[in-house]
Amino acid sequence: MSAISREDRYGRTASPRRAAIVVGGIVALILGITAAWFVWANPIGWGPHAIATDTGFSIDGDNVTVMFDVSITPDHAAACAVKALDKGFAVVGWKVITYAASSVDTRHDQVTLRVISPAVTGLVSSCWLT
Repeated sequence: MSAISREDRYGRTASPRRAAIVVGGIVALILGITAAWFVWANPIGWGPHAIATDTGFSIDGDNVTVMFDVSITPDHAAACAVKALDKGFAVVGWKVITYAASSVDTRHDQVTLRVISPAVTGLVSSCWLT
């Protein structure tokens, strides 16, 4: 019976250099994906932005008036979607408001929506740069 070497039976062990290259590649890939997500999602708010804060609403028959502050990076145009909801959370009124580029970063605004059925609330759905 001939002696079979461990390498012949199980194959050669991976070199430490190759393992380091594989681990380094995986780490670089994870860092790249994380950096790309931070640029795309902007989770900490750097760069241009458009953010709305609801300050109130009033209901008067077929109309809902929504009051809000909108913060837009100076010299950038933006738009905000304002909506009214009924007691089942269905949208019963909707309007998109546009804001021209300005040197002012925070503006107080109020929008009156005509509703198709009784509403119980009004709010800003979202804002975005245009």
